[in-house]
Amino acid sequence: MRAQRQTQKLRHTFAEELRTVEDIVVGLVPADYAAPPVHPGWDVRLLCAGALGRLTDVSAQLERPSASRPVTLERYASHLLATRHRRYDRAVDTAGQDTGPLLGDQLVAVIEDVVAGVVEGDLPALVDTGAGQLSLLDFLRVHVLELVLFHDDLARTLRAAGRQIVAPPVEATATAVRTSADILAARAPGKAIEVRIPPFAAVQIGDPVRATPGGVVAPEPAHTRGTPPAVIETDATTFLRVMSGRMSWDSAVADHGVMASGLRTDLSPLLPLIA
Repeated sequence: MRAQRQTQKLRHTFAEELRTVEDIVVGLVPADYAAPPVHPGWDVRLLCAGALGRLTDVSAQLERPSASRPVTLERYASHLLATRHRRYDRAVDTAGQDTGPLLGDQLVAVIEDVVAGVVEGDLPALVDTGAGQLSLLDFLRVHVLELVLFHDDLARTLRAAGRQIVAPPVEATATAVRTSADILAARAPGKAIEVRIPPFAAVQIGDPVRATPGGVVAPEPAHTRGTPPAVIETDATTFLRVMSGRMSWDSAVADHGVMASGLRTDLSPLLPLIA
């Protein structure tokens, strides 16, 4: 029953953020698509092409139930990270010679299709992603995270060009942060460091230097009671940008976006976690 409530809440959260992004895309004018990119190579036109491809996949995958054993969220995130260059190439192919406004219209149509499926569809308990099976709960979580990152990329680019862009709904940001924090905790299990992202999440992790892909960690000094001696605290936006490689760890620390105390509080050996 609890899982059903969580899934229903996530369906609402995903749909709400989809509609928020749709409103932004509908409001784009031709000049916006050529705004100087915040991330090299990713102007608004290519960002929309990338989102169009990913949401087209989401629509198709929600119609592909699976009975196989699901993979973990951390393993799926590792796959996304390993294939990020492929997604860029796909975005370039999707964009082709299309104008920005045409891509925007196509993206809006796909968003409406996904919203209808998420809100009204009979969704499978396990989803075949083509790169492993995910529980519906994890599938929704990871795609809320991806959508919030796309929203942030779009907003940063447009704000740099002088546009005012609405932030994601609070629950979408909360879901993105908690999902990223869970991936971080799975990648570096342990109790050496507490990572706090108020007001959304706090997780304990092991020594980043000892962590390896798959969440295998070499032995570390034991800490069994209370708050770990090392603490990292950051805000939601900085956390998501650092976890996804959109901001370097050193830049976040230098800009005072990250406050760290104690030993082993450099997360850069783990980054990026997601893409």
